[in-house]
Amino acid sequence: MKSIAQNSIHWTYSVAIFCALFAIQQQKATAATLSNGWNYAIDSFNDGVTGRQIGGGEFEFYGLAIKETSDTAFIAINSNLSLAGYADPLAQRGNINYGDLFFNFSGQNFNTANANGSLFGIRFAAGNDSGVATTGVYRNVTAKNVTQTNSGFSNLNQFNTVVASQGVTPSLGDLAATDPYFQQTGNSTILNSIATGTKVGEINFLTPATLSVLGLNFAQFNAVGSQTIGFSFNKSSMPSGNYIANFLAECANDAIAIQGSFEAVPEPSTWFGTLLGLSFLGIGAAKRQIKRKIS
Repeated sequence: MKSIAQNSIHWTYSVAIFCALFAIQQQKATAATLSNGWNYAIDSFNDGVTGRQIGGGEFEFYGLAIKETSDTAFIAINSNLSLAGYADPLAQRGNINYGDLFFNFSGQNFNTANANGSLFGIRFAAGNDSGVATTGVYRNVTAKNVTQTNSGFSNLNQFNTVVASQGVTPSLGDLAATDPYFQQTGNSTILNSIATGTKVGEINFLTPATLSVLGLNFAQFNAVGSQTIGFSFNKSSMPSGNYIANFLAECANDAIAIQGSFEAVPEPSTWFGTLLGLSFLGIGAAKRQIKRKIS
């Protein structure tokens, strides 16, 4: 007959095994999008359109990842398109770049949020056709179409049709290529650049080495584009809650969207109250120690 101690050890060992198995299952369930604190959206690796080439060209977007701390948000992009853009004589400026990155916390589709001026936007490519003057974070954003001046697609349905004609399935990262979140048809209906907005924050660019230290690893998803672009901003520039974030090339030759959420930035008063409470606990403990010694 097993002793109480043996039963206790057996029970503890069983619990440990159960917890380990549960942790493995949890990792399997979340590894596709969440890894080392980064939330990843991985796009199709062969739906970028560069001239007559479908897949693998300058306009191939591989992934978008977002990480947060209590007060900072980190953005990382894996792509073949550099921040210098792509030289194209058919574009109005002779160069095609990234459009702007949009955040939508409203729960509405993109067009509705745009009509209400409730979008947030980040201009991160200084050489693009954005309607705002400098890189940074903007609120009360409205969006515009710049595909027509960048030798691009008129609507998303046109892009999807061209890609599908080559036997490739287009995607938008966390969203299906045909997701009604975006308007699919119509003339010049791809909204990929900030038209207007109020600047509320700056962005700080991050090197690939810094991103790696922060735990970024696109390669685990085989997303190995030639460019890894990263930047951070203060989370107080945006609200907390669920969002859909997205960006497109200025020609809309590829696009990617990600779904995620931001936790609220702790209020300074909350931190002060916590520190004050801890200090009182420390004082109380010290007083009790002194009282014991005296008695």
